[in-house]
Amino acid sequence: MKKGVALLLITILLTTILFSLTIMAQQKVKEINRDFQINSPIEEVWQVIGHEYADAYKWSASLKHSEALDSESLNGSACTQRGCDIDGFGQITEKMLAYSNDEHLLSYEVTDGLPKFVIKLENTWKLSAAAGGNTNVEIRMKMQTKGVMGWLMGGIMKRKTEKILDRSLEELKYYVENGEPHPRTLKAS
Repeated sequence: MKKGVALLLITILLTTILFSLTIMAQQKVKEINRDFQINSPIEEVWQVIGHEYADAYKWSASLKHSEALDSESLNGSACTQRGCDIDGFGQITEKMLAYSNDEHLLSYEVTDGLPKFVIKLENTWKLSAAAGGNTNVEIRMKMQTKGVMGWLMGGIMKRKTEKILDRSLEELKYYVENGEPHPRTLKAS
């Protein structure tokens, strides 16, 4: 009888472990959303976000460097791919998914340089005019992870990404409103 109980407990334990691993291995989508206002006209903000997409290193301290990787255009964009060297992440490549001067919309996905447990990372920026000649900025980022490593590291990756994004948004706001890089950006260069 004791052997039967032990065998039953081992079977239950193994089933629980396998079930847990199956749940952890499923793909998970993590979202990061930000909405904020820049005290500048929409065209000034769009100039920096849209037209100067490849030059984000000029205002973001977390970017050691950024550059256009092609000279192709998507609906009037200056390029369709950007390479970035991000402090704490390394080199990544981004491909533009959508670009609209009329809608002040920019969307891209990271195509290279992510950890293997991150299978997709997309980011969309949408600007809209606000009262007093200001600009509302809406950011919607989706990160899809997979596997046990995605389950274990996805939350850490999300928090790290949020920290970099929040600092970069503060630097963007300063850059557009003041016409010069944030002191943190100057210090990093």
